Amino acid sequence: MRVLTTSEAHFMRMDAQEIHAIGPTNYSFWSCYLEVFNEVTVLARVGASSRPCHEGARADGPLVSFCALPDYQGLWQYLRNLSNLKASVRLAVRESDAYILRVPGLVGRLVWYEIRRLKKPYAVEVVADPSDALAPGTWPSLFRPAFRRAGTRELRTMCCEATAIHYVTESALQKRYPAAPNAYTIAYPNALMESAYVTLPILQERFRRMGVNKPVRIGFIGSLAQMYKGPDVLLRASSFCRSRGHTFEIVMVGDGRYAEQMKALATRLEVEDKTQFIPRLPFGKPIFDFLDSVDLFVMPSRAEGLPRALVEAMARGCPCIGSNVGGIPELLASEDLVPLNDHEALAQKIMEVTANPARMKEMSERNLARAKQFDPEVLRDARLAFYRYVRDHSGSNAKSGTEQQSTLQPL
Repeated sequence: MRVLTTSEAHFMRMDAQEIHAIGPTNYSFWSCYLEVFNEVTVLARVGASSRPCHEGARADGPLVSFCALPDYQGLWQYLRNLSNLKASVRLAVRESDAYILRVPGLVGRLVWYEIRRLKKPYAVEVVADPSDALAPGTWPSLFRPAFRRAGTRELRTMCCEATAIHYVTESALQKRYPAAPNAYTIAYPNALMESAYVTLPILQERFRRMGVNKPVRIGFIGSLAQMYKGPDVLLRASSFCRSRGHTFEIVMVGDGRYAEQMKALATRLEVEDKTQFIPRLPFGKPIFDFLDSVDLFVMPSRAEGLPRALVEAMARGCPCIGSNVGGIPELLASEDLVPLNDHEALAQKIMEVTANPARMKEMSERNLARAKQFDPEVLRDARLAFYRYVRDHSGSNAKSGTEQQSTLQPL
């Protein structure tokens, strides 16, 4: 049986025709489906590149193939390519037996429309909330409110009509996007790599640094293609701290069309001398090494499902501060949260936390213990149960609604 899944990520086709991932969605990510399905087709945007990719970034491989969509950027390119996108979607749907859509996103939306037209069963993996992703401050467009309403309405309908749903949060996404009464539902986050967890010597070095009189190094990881991650909030918080006599080193990892605007904002706020911008880092060890180098990790996001970057920072023993949005409150203690879009509250929290090494050590230990719940072996059974249900209720294997059961796997 061939399963079709979707991705909103961008991939690159190299000279040898191999598909390479830019982030964590490499071959090992997609090959997990092969534990239940015979073949996997990934429907995603694929561009062309002659640049060498880092080792381990290949996304396709044995029994995992890509149906490459035009590598559009933004709404207008999407509309210009719409006829080609629909043709590719129709072909991919026709050649597949089961469907697991990673939503929200325009790619998943196109597949959903085609599946609905054909009256086929499907499953969804809900990884984010369009209501938050298109909230004020995320996208400077007159169309943002309309797209926010449409995206929220469509995701609710997708979930109401799906035969099975995987939520990445324990309760946040479930409340806004409930499943049908007879649907199979399960909640589990994405598993971490075994190597994501900090070793004892590195953790001890982190604790040693907490008592040293030196500038505190604050880390941030997030795409700058949109303003979802709140990089401007962190820069404004840094400026507020500086005005109160506290100077921190800010290191921001990520790139995208707003990168130059963020650099200009740092200059305008007079914090450019203490702010370092690093382009996207390869997934795996380079990210872990970066996290080990920072004293505090901050995620002032405007929208999140269950953020992988935050979970990885917790797995490295980082003290963390995050905004009170999406799945972040399911990860961090309430005293480590700040209100959405409030740079002054974030600044106050940073100053409060960094002034107390004992508190930072407590945060580090608490975060590491929470992250260990994301161990791949712990989550494997939940993931396989979801895949098996989708397989057994797809196409000719589908059972009647009265035979379906609803389950919830606690995080």
